[in-house]
Amino acid sequence: MSLDILLNKILTDAISGGNESIRAIQKRYPSLSEKEAYEILAMVSATAQSNDDSAELVVTAPPSFALKTKPTKVTVREMLMGARKSILITGYSLSNYFAELVDCVIQKSQEGVLVKFFVNDIESQKAFDRLCCYKGNFLRIYNYPKQEDKMSALHAKVISVDQADTLITSANLSYHGQEGNIELGARIHSKELAKQVEDIFTLLVFKGMFIEL
Repeated sequence: MSLDILLNKILTDAISGGNESIRAIQKRYPSLSEKEAYEILAMVSATAQSNDDSAELVVTAPPSFALKTKPTKVTVREMLMGARKSILITGYSLSNYFAELVDCVIQKSQEGVLVKFFVNDIESQKAFDRLCCYKGNFLRIYNYPKQEDKMSALHAKVISVDQADTLITSANLSYHGQEGNIELGARIHSKELAKQVEDIFTLLVFKGMFIEL
């Protein structure tokens, strides 16, 4: 096996999370132990993932602004509709304006995409009533209840898709957040960052900060 073919095989494993290239590495370099072959796979995988990381600015601004950036509304819709495996999403303020994308989230969960929706004080947000009707194995809703400190809230606005593509923004899932206000955010293409986001919310659930409905 040529070096180019071997490298492509290793990169394929890096993307898929497989380890089929281990045998190919040992075949080309017989003196390597299995442990050393795994170390080579890990190093190439880490390099490939770091090279793939990128970010872009996402903006909500008045229509008269000719900005060379993606609008928040377009980005949110694109990410949710493009999800294939998982969606992690937070909702500090969810309005009826978001109804179309609620349908998308429900449909994705019915297609087998695992949706984790973290919401701030769900009792005060009627827009979640329809989502709650569909909660189940693939649509999990976690509530951040009212705290003794009335100013305490789930204020983070995050969407993370397929554990690889993450939007962190100031924009709520409301008309003004998506179209009316001036909002800034970043869409980051990084498996490492997406995992950090996932780990944070997993820990918050484990610590009892969120209650699964």
